[in-house]
Amino acid sequence: MQTSRITTLALVVLLAAACGGEKVQPESENTAAMLSPEARQAKEVEEYQKRQAAFADSVLGNAATAADVAKSYKGNVQVGSVAMRDSIAKFVGGVPECFKGARDTDPYVAGTATFYVHMSVVGSDVIRVQNGEWTSQAGQIAEKCLNEKATTWKLPMGLAKPGQYLVQVQFK
Repeated sequence: MQTSRITTLALVVLLAAACGGEKVQPESENTAAMLSPEARQAKEVEEYQKRQAAFADSVLGNAATAADVAKSYKGNVQVGSVAMRDSIAKFVGGVPECFKGARDTDPYVAGTATFYVHMSVVGSDVIRVQNGEWTSQAGQIAEKCLNEKATTWKLPMGLAKPGQYLVQVQFK
């Protein structure tokens, strides 16, 4: 009887050693390993795009509002009207090469540009990007281009009373 116990014990030890304690991977991990290199790369790109989109949404959602930026000027600057913001957005839409230049550097760049507008009795005489919050440094390329183009932009008198205004445009 003692020999059979040793034999049974030896058999159990051999079986345990033969199995090696290998763990079976879940099916989802096995399918990822079985993907072709091209399919695996496409999946990685898709996951990266999703992460970048989530990051862009967080930057846009956490960007300081025009009212927050205006408060930092202690009452000397007001938030521009919806009509003023829409006018600036139309100007920005007329120069797609500015944002395209930033996208050429970083295809996932997104951000918020706060424009400073000085209105005089004859209309605007200064429009420029005052503040920008971007997902990457590529946003500065867009800001530089927008500042160059903004030197030719003019808002009509009557859009707002003379003063200093801030309006925001988001890029995504």
